[in-house]
Amino acid sequence: MDTLHITTPADLVSLIGHSLGYWPHESLVCISLQKNRMGATLRLDLPTTPDHAHMYARRVGGYLRSDQDATAAVFAIFTDTNRDDDSDALFGPLVESLAQQLALAGMPIQAGWIVGPSSIAEFRIHPVSYGPDIPLGTVQSSLLNAELIFRGSQIRESLALALPSRAVTPEFTAEVETHLNAAVAQSSAQRTADAVGLWSSLIDGGEEPTAAQLAEVLAQLQIPELRDRLIADMPGLDLPMELLLFGESNPAPDWDRIDTAEGLLRQLYAVAAPEHAAAPLTVLGCIAWWKGKGSIASDLMDFAGTFDPDYRLARLMSQMLGCGLVAGWATSKTQAYRTL
Repeated sequence: MDTLHITTPADLVSLIGHSLGYWPHESLVCISLQKNRMGATLRLDLPTTPDHAHMYARRVGGYLRSDQDATAAVFAIFTDTNRDDDSDALFGPLVESLAQQLALAGMPIQAGWIVGPSSIAEFRIHPVSYGPDIPLGTVQSSLLNAELIFRGSQIRESLALALPSRAVTPEFTAEVETHLNAAVAQSSAQRTADAVGLWSSLIDGGEEPTAAQLAEVLAQLQIPELRDRLIADMPGLDLPMELLLFGESNPAPDWDRIDTAEGLLRQLYAVAAPEHAAAPLTVLGCIAWWKGKGSIASDLMDFAGTFDPDYRLARLMSQMLGCGLVAGWATSKTQAYRTL
């Protein structure tokens, strides 16, 4: 893969947006660096008070320590408000604590930026100060942004826009319920065989699924044992389910196959009634986690919770993400998903 060259602040901010897939708001974004290679990307909501700065910075340091090859880090603060005394009182202690924690983790901060509603500025730590304002429009006109767009990447305005719009009909929802009742009536072995067979044919067949097939797969995802089996099937590896669910294997997963499954899950979300939406959203979050996109995974788990606050897998995944657990594939140079 061709090397990306970051030569300006606009390049760095553009890379952050493309790495996340959407433009962050009121967020801290940190990227670990492995010499000249980009490592893990972490996005967190900004704290609301400087009193939490030290605890917040420890949390960031804990997350980034999972990248054991990191030698440095860069950060950017994204805020929708202009800089003032209140923001300085919040961001100053936050960044000072962050610098201490990352230095202790062996990844000193190499550069930092604050990205406001209309400009970018260097965030200088010792002492806390800002460099000259650079128009935010330079991000769109940067050479790196143009190159990434040419490669097919894009920055969406928010996570919500990264999901397809939904078009739910009573007829389709009724068909899902019919398939769900039929699957529940089957033996465990039979419904598993049927689910894996249909799922594999849709992922590997290369043809657009019919509405009837979408209804059947969506119904199967509502059954936890089938959902977990289909998650484990996505990487295309014949290994124990528990290893695959946690992204742990010696051979690399088939990322093209996972990408195809991701597209199918987006289709399922687009036609799912509210009572059926948590399952495809949670599986999409699992894929994001495998890919090392913990921020997007966390947002998807939260979004799944808006449809079903008691959806157990989403809650468990949220707890894992909250503990800083990273999928094994995402920490491997040879197995990690790469888009940039």
